[in-house]
Amino acid sequence: MRHLGIDLGTASVKLMVLADDGSEMSVSRPYPVVAPSPGHAETAVELWLNAIRDAGRELRDPGSIASIGFSGQMHGVVPWKRGVGAIHPAILWPDQRGMSTIPTLARIPPEIAVRVRNPWASGMAATTIPWLHAHEPDLYEATDCFLLPKDYVRWALTGRLATDHSDASGTLLYDFETAGWFGDLFARLGLDEDRMPPILPSDGHAGFVTADGARRCGLPEGVPVAVGAGDTAAAILGSGLADERTIQISIGTACQVVRISRDLPAFDPALNLFAGTDVGAWYRMAAMLNGGLALEWLREILGLTWDGIYADIGAMEPPLDLQFLPYLTGERTPWMDPDARGAFSGLGLHHGRLDLVHAGLLGVACSVRLGLETLGTVGVESYRLVGGSVRYPYWNQLLATVIGVPLEVSVATDASARGAAILGARSIGVEIAAPDDDHVTVLPREVPGIDGYFARFTETYRALSAARGVVLPVARDATQAR
Repeated sequence: MRHLGIDLGTASVKLMVLADDGSEMSVSRPYPVVAPSPGHAETAVELWLNAIRDAGRELRDPGSIASIGFSGQMHGVVPWKRGVGAIHPAILWPDQRGMSTIPTLARIPPEIAVRVRNPWASGMAATTIPWLHAHEPDLYEATDCFLLPKDYVRWALTGRLATDHSDASGTLLYDFETAGWFGDLFARLGLDEDRMPPILPSDGHAGFVTADGARRCGLPEGVPVAVGAGDTAAAILGSGLADERTIQISIGTACQVVRISRDLPAFDPALNLFAGTDVGAWYRMAAMLNGGLALEWLREILGLTWDGIYADIGAMEPPLDLQFLPYLTGERTPWMDPDARGAFSGLGLHHGRLDLVHAGLLGVACSVRLGLETLGTVGVESYRLVGGSVRYPYWNQLLATVIGVPLEVSVATDASARGAAILGARSIGVEIAAPDDDHVTVLPREVPGIDGYFARFTETYRALSAARGVVLPVARDATQAR
């Protein structure tokens, strides 16, 4: 049998067909994220469906697909109305308009807030939905259900509303003590809990592709569909990460550094905690908003291509006199500063376009190191790198050099899409083994001054933040992370 995983990313969708024997094929299609106003980030939901339909045309023998599962970008909100569908573009995780609701959330009593197990942050449903309630009351009242991105697509396929624990836990409206919607928090915010979808297991059955869903998305009618999971939880499943002694680094539009936990961890204001795809499994995450998002912006305005960049950059030494702070859309770990912004520091007449993009790569690598130091690595024995960027060997070694540890670079790619397909298979009683732990170990280079470069990176950000009057958290003891 063959199982389809649909990974709905921020800027593209990926479809992977995974066979029972582990063989696979995948195709993808992009779509834009638009900012109709400063600080906004939206996508028209029909673009998601169109991209799935277009990508699906490249699948071989789609009629043999036995199940469909989902992985999706987290935290976004799609206002949905019965009999209509989406009544507003999806408001995505980089969106900053909910920032104005954080002071209200900060007044929630600590004994309530701690059960959310996450710091309040813009871009999450717990800030976006109250913003809509306050500033777009007609839209709020017209909305019958606030869906997360993957859940909207699954509704379009099946006509049924649902979400899963991994995605629900990322709304910040989820009670980790009861593993359900946090009714007391909804009441304190003046929101309606009944406007949220029911929460089901990630591998639970969510219906079948309807005739209308087949028409809209170009997928076979009648195929059973699983609920699915948030993208990072799906990537943990798809990569076979099951050991608390391994940290997994994923760099896509954003950067995630994750470590699974079999016990429910305490609240940490600099980190996120979300549910995994299995009941009773969680993962703690350092979330950095500006990975590929910042690098793609830099590449585009410089008029370069990644193949061209990596063909030329390998002969260069890292420009340690030039820094780039990649905070184009604010930052979560470790600063929790939605007003953070990017900057170049140290520019001189001798710098060219490749120096600028090189500094961009270094800046993202520094933000990953900050995430590692915030997450803490005591007891960690290995570091795994997954995601589409692993196809560039220079980047893999540059990242290993900046963080100062060997990286096990996964040979298997598309972990989130694979996890989605595995969930689809599970929903019909088929278990597909996780991929073999095939990887290439990349050792850090000896680059004199790289630790000093990282120290200046954090000092520069703190200095610029102080100029804005922002009081930042005290840096953690790096010896606890290295």
